[in-house]
Amino acid sequence: MVLDTHSLMVAYTVNVCAVAIALSLALGLRAGRAALAAQVGVVAHALGWLCLIASGDHRGHWLDPLLSTLAMAAMSISLLLLLQAVRLWRGGAPLPTRLCAVALVMPALYALGFSHYPWRVGLANGVLAAQMLWVAVEAARPGATGSWRWRGLICVSMGTMALVTLWRGVLGAFFTEAYPTFQSPHPVNLVGALANNAATLLTALAVLAAFREEAEAQLRELAITDGLTQVLNRRAWNERAEVLLADARRYGHPLIVLMIDLDHFKQINDRRGHAVGDKALQLIAAMLREELRSGDLVGRYGGEEFCVMLSHTREAAALTFDQRLRQKLRQRSQAELGFVLEYSVGLSSQQLKDRRLEDLLRRADAALYEAKRAGRNQLVMAP
Repeated sequence: MVLDTHSLMVAYTVNVCAVAIALSLALGLRAGRAALAAQVGVVAHALGWLCLIASGDHRGHWLDPLLSTLAMAAMSISLLLLLQAVRLWRGGAPLPTRLCAVALVMPALYALGFSHYPWRVGLANGVLAAQMLWVAVEAARPGATGSWRWRGLICVSMGTMALVTLWRGVLGAFFTEAYPTFQSPHPVNLVGALANNAATLLTALAVLAAFREEAEAQLRELAITDGLTQVLNRRAWNERAEVLLADARRYGHPLIVLMIDLDHFKQINDRRGHAVGDKALQLIAAMLREELRSGDLVGRYGGEEFCVMLSHTREAAALTFDQRLRQKLRQRSQAELGFVLEYSVGLSSQQLKDRRLEDLLRRADAALYEAKRAGRNQLVMAP
């Protein structure tokens, strides 16, 4: 069976366009930043191949350099966007803006040297191969998130395409007679056309798998997070607090529970409106997240009440934490809400008689009641 290079490339272009449309419909425009970057990247890749195929039909015409340059720019942009998606799905930081220059500099140099075939072919394929390899390396690196189910697919597809693209660049730059055009019946073009189809399929599957993983993680987060304050909800806080308490009992670590209740919260809602009350809850929750260490827990226990567990902490350190939080809350609430926000606290420390989490919570709640009965805006320690 004889394989026609031009027909394979046209078929590949049709496949890329179909994948771009399918991913856009499957993921939607409301997807996260990573999924949106991947979608736009696939669309850019499809546009690049449309321009490249069209340029081959306009040899010697002024459209040839224009379409070819646009093709190189679109392909470079698509790889940068795929790299961005991989980084975000791995839990990494977004790409620095200055790296976008790659998608501008390479096409510009390509256009300037268009009349010199070895230069433009070697430059474009070399840069694109380096970008593909960069995506593969980024996918291979361990990250905070991201399973090998989709990262492995990215590594295989991008790694393979990097080798084929580099092969094409070396031939075009140093063995021009053997490789006159990208549509010539050369083995590298046949291999490239077949590899492109396989790589596109693998990349599309990887994008779908990564998107599903991200969606599942978001659902898990929603199940344990209070929607208004973005801290743990009561059920999730109890589950994690049980684990910390078990560790503290096993290894003899000190542990503190704080029951925090905003003072006069009903009056805030009645006099200033529920929107201001919501902002007050969000403010204290944000400050609690800022002040707590990585091993501590904070959750919204109900209404205006928050529960904090300080691991490896004794009473003196807990008192210091409370004083620091009060001072900062007074300043920020006055600046952001227009009035001073205050709270009452009940504190209980782990004791030998505490068999369950409920024992700590019951004593902290009783201490909180005493703090409110004694005039509010203070901390009371449980016996």
